[in-house]
Amino acid sequence: MADDAQSPVDATRIAVRAGAADSGGLPAGTRLNGTYEIDLLIATGGMGEVYRGHVIETGDAVAIKVIRPDMVGNDAALALFRKEASALHHLNHAAIIRYFVVAIDPDLRRPYLAMEFVDGEPLSEILKRGPLPLPECLLLLDRLAAGLGAAHEIGIVHRDMSPDNVIVPAGDIRRAKIIDFGI
Repeated sequence: MADDAQSPVDATRIAVRAGAADSGGLPAGTRLNGTYEIDLLIATGGMGEVYRGHVIETGDAVAIKVIRPDMVGNDAALALFRKEASALHHLNHAAIIRYFVVAIDPDLRRPYLAMEFVDGEPLSEILKRGPLPLPECLLLLDRLAAGLGAAHEIGIVHRDMSPDNVIVPAGDIRRAKIIDFGI
């Protein structure tokens, strides 16, 4: 279940899973390997926490998925995390979130994955307001099918394809992105 929250950067609504804001995640200002800085916890899940952050040198926004502390000793979870990062790092398609780097911060001692931040709204939230008009639905399906097709061509299967894992920036279906492959 998601609560609505306002992004501090603009008024774009983002999905925040219940309890994400008070889960005791990494505080704003936490730096990872001197490259990224945490701004805001935006979601928590079974394996990790997702933050909005930025590249320290440029200020460019990024999303940062960090393994939860209780999962660090879980070899299966770590293998899944690394597999997702490795497979998707080389996948370049306009309909799929871009992955930048997977690393372990020496102070935090937790793996993290830095990826493209898409400031938008999950398709699931858009659909709560009613169905999409047919022309928009066809555009969206074509875009998502092309992205999934590109992933399938290199042997990657999205294990959790749902409206929650499609982000629509500024209500523009033509720029929708598939996120969280959960390999």
